[in-house]
Amino acid sequence: MTAASVLWCPVGDTITLEAVPRSVGRARRFCTATLTDLGAPADIVSTCVLLVSELATNVVLHARTPFTVSIELDPQLRVEVRDGDPRMPHPRDYSLDAASGRGLRLVRTLSRSSGAERSAEGKMVWFELDWRGTVPWPQEVDW
Repeated sequence: MTAASVLWCPVGDTITLEAVPRSVGRARRFCTATLTDLGAPADIVSTCVLLVSELATNVVLHARTPFTVSIELDPQLRVEVRDGDPRMPHPRDYSLDAASGRGLRLVRTLSRSSGAERSAEGKMVWFELDWRGTVPWPQEVDW
């Protein structure tokens, strides 16, 4: 395979966090920095930060295990949150004045697609946003 035959190379980053409240803020800052580096527009950054915050909060409140947040442009923007709890998430019905219970609905409503999958280590909850971005290609590729 030559460099000329490669049409796409995924880019992104991953962070591993503890299941403590301050990790939600760290996940938001990681998301902002990664998407800014990828050249994402402000609306994509703010939507992604909101959804990552919701998923990270769910891990801290419910899974209570270390977790990873991965952001990848391949070529669609995809975010994955993995934790060590095998219990699958499910939206619940809360009263209108409840302080919680809207995170998964927000993810489903604001993303292009979303889902959850079991893994050997626990589960992965993911979403995709409608942004393909432009990849900052290196000057030289050493295959």
